[in-house]
Amino acid sequence: APQHNRWQRQLAFSRSVYSFQVKEDTAPTVVGKVEAIWQGLTPITYSVQEDDGENLFLLSPLSGEFLLSRSLDFEAQRFYVLTVAVQQGDIHVSSVRVYVNVLNVNDNPPVFSGDSFSVSLLEDTQVGTCFLSLNVSDKDEGSEELKLNVHQGDEAVFFINSANSLCLKKELDREEQPSYSLTVTAHDCVQPESLQLTGTAQVTVLVGDVNDNAPVFVSPNSVTVPEDSELHSVVTMVRAEDMDAGINADILYYLNGSSSGMFSINAISGNIYLKETLDREQVDVLTITITAADRGSPGKATVLNLTVHVEDANDHDPQFTGTYGVTVREDVPRGTSLLQVQAQDQDAGPNGQVRYVLTQKGPFVIDSVRGVVTLIDKLDRETESDYDLVLTAVDQGNSPRSAVATVTVTVLDVNDFAPQFSPETLFIHVMENEEDPALLSHQVSALDEDSDVNSQLTYSIQTGHRDGLFSITPNGTLQILNSLDRERESLYVITITAVDSVPPLTGTLTVNVIVDDDNDNSPEFTENVYNTIVYEDSPPGTVFAIITATDHDVG
Repeated sequence: APQHNRWQRQLAFSRSVYSFQVKEDTAPTVVGKVEAIWQGLTPITYSVQEDDGENLFLLSPLSGEFLLSRSLDFEAQRFYVLTVAVQQGDIHVSSVRVYVNVLNVNDNPPVFSGDSFSVSLLEDTQVGTCFLSLNVSDKDEGSEELKLNVHQGDEAVFFINSANSLCLKKELDREEQPSYSLTVTAHDCVQPESLQLTGTAQVTVLVGDVNDNAPVFVSPNSVTVPEDSELHSVVTMVRAEDMDAGINADILYYLNGSSSGMFSINAISGNIYLKETLDREQVDVLTITITAADRGSPGKATVLNLTVHVEDANDHDPQFTGTYGVTVREDVPRGTSLLQVQAQDQDAGPNGQVRYVLTQKGPFVIDSVRGVVTLIDKLDRETESDYDLVLTAVDQGNSPRSAVATVTVTVLDVNDFAPQFSPETLFIHVMENEEDPALLSHQVSALDEDSDVNSQLTYSIQTGHRDGLFSITPNGTLQILNSLDRERESLYVITITAVDSVPPLTGTLTVNVIVDDDNDNSPEFTENVYNTIVYEDSPPGTVFAIITATDHDVG
């Protein structure tokens, strides 16, 4: 026993209590050492008698060194108490308390109460309104002071106040930006800054709509509608857009005032229907007043004055403005414009553009655009004195419509024909000594193909008057003024002229007046006394004298 006590006195720890400090981020390594004072030669061993670390710290039985076996966590357990014994052989000699203090390391970032947040704000929320409280914590000791920031675009719309609430810094406009995706960071204030840790959370801010926009018409403010559109057909569709959302963007359409008399509208689709027939010739431009109203509260509305241009349909025939007739001289030169016709068409565009056609031409042509009738060939009244030209006026529509008119051309006579006797030589037999006036007159006539005054002829004797033996009346009655004596003259040659109007043209007739014999002369012996000799021995039948007589008559 005395010897054992001596050993006990000599076998003791170098300290009455051991205390080690270990940072929580220390990697497995030797973190401390216990030592016993022993002067003997017998080896001693160290062992852990009590351990609340569950083999976190491994004790080397020979060296007394504590080896950290796994990572520490200050936030889970801040210190450990172990009881270590030293012994020589199987004899327990001494024990000591070993305290291991875990030193805090900034190894926990700030943590928000959630990874993401979503919040809705009406777009008319006042600037400065705080709308989201951000709960954030840090497990590290001494990290109670946290600083929060919100990361966003160049123009900051939100900020975080001193109470860690997310607040509105600028006015919102849902139509410009309907939502925001923000990153909120929290970092501790550990020094130096290089050791600071941060935590993040995503915040989605949905901007709620307010009815702050009126509908805007995006359809054209003018439309063209064919005038022959069927009743109740869709003539056009109007469309408006509203930058708001939901019911604030639901649009209904209405017609205002007199527009509802001729048209109707589908309040939802914006289709406009025709209620009455159109007539461009009466009204070619109409105005429809349309209201587009949203269904917000209070609602907003916009008015559109829609101009409707009535497009022409070819529903009218051309109409000539009058009846046409013209009188022209037959000597009018080729290329002379005789008259201009005109037809009007109440339609518009090609449907109202009229072109002219001669369907019965003759020596004429018509300018298809201007309607001018022009002579293209020489006229001859004696061949044709009247023309009835058939004119057609045709519009230029896809299904052309037309009208017909007649142009009467009357050809006036020009004195272009000389009188003509037929035959040009006339033989008249007159009995000599004739005294009957009826038998001493003869009617001569010439033919003049002109008309009216140009064919009125005047007759005269140019030669063969023979001391007034012959005369002729202006109307062509040739008269023998005295009885004739064939034995005096048996043939008279007379030249008769027929003269017409101005300028005078002349025709010539040669009249041979043959005097027929009348037995108005007695025979006359050639001698009053004939003396002759007859021989007495002349035989019977002997011609002894020639007695001759003559008669001035003939035959």
